[in-house]
Amino acid sequence: MLSLWFSGASAWAGAELTAASGARNGHVLSVSFRVDGAFTPKLEEAILTGIPQTFTYFFEVYRVVPAWPDLRIYNWQVRRAIRYDTLKKLFTVDMGQDEGPRQTKDLDQAKRWMTEFADFPVAVGPALEPGSEHFVRVKAELDPVEWPLYLNRIFIVANLWDFKTPWVRINLPPKAPDETPAPAAP
Repeated sequence: MLSLWFSGASAWAGAELTAASGARNGHVLSVSFRVDGAFTPKLEEAILTGIPQTFTYFFEVYRVVPAWPDLRIYNWQVRRAIRYDTLKKLFTVDMGQDEGPRQTKDLDQAKRWMTEFADFPVAVGPALEPGSEHFVRVKAELDPVEWPLYLNRIFIVANLWDFKTPWVRINLPPKAPDETPAPAAP
């Protein structure tokens, strides 16, 4: 049992955020990234047996303050959950945003939906302090499986596929030349 625990822990040493970049489309600042190494064979096996899994993504927007600690402006979480219907052979991924769930019969597509963020909006340019540098910190983790009643004590191996990535810093592009400042509060 102990060797099984260590083998599960070492499998998650490779989960990391990669291909991270920041972009600007008009006033909207966004980030793109993916999590590599999030799905191990054991985690895929658990999903295919019908055990739902949830990834939580943590976002923090900072303003760079020279000679002082950087100032966190705001933070939030996005949760994405995957469920497999063993009768219909259908994956459902709840995207954790304003859009509804997505469905597919392809595990690879469902994994991409769980681990990839493309042009994900994180800030509106005019709301950020003009002339300052800003960045986003992002990390991901797999939420532990919660079993009903006392089953956590029986299924102790269920949490062997947990992971947490380290924080990744993504620099945001500076203010666009034609960007107007945010309106003053009354």
